[in-house]
Amino acid sequence: GILSAFIIVSLTFSIFYVKAVCKETKEMLNECISAYDNNHKSYEKADALSKYWEKQEKFLSIFVNHESLDEVESAIKSLKDYSDTDDNEIFYEYSGSVEMLIHQLLEDTLPGIHSIL
Repeated sequence: GILSAFIIVSLTFSIFYVKAVCKETKEMLNECISAYDNNHKSYEKADALSKYWEKQEKFLSIFVNHESLDEVESAIKSLKDYSDTDDNEIFYEYSGSVEMLIHQLLEDTLPGIHSIL
């Protein structure tokens, strides 16, 4: 009874929290890409993204595989490192990696029909 209700509430909260963090991360990533598109100067946006992720990662680690979080953190760090470069290919490679890893993290977190059955 009570344990089942607690588990359901916890699962629901974790799903909403992970979705919210992923949504905000994607929005911040898009801001970073827009800043880069404008003048190849997106360090401030990339730094803000890095700090946001670092702050959220501690709580996310309760719900999400640590390896997945570390992969996202590493990709964001690389994106930040190349946020002021003129090497478009490297910047866009890392921005694509961050986007893909965030998408994968969200997919891995959401319960699918195969995990319910």
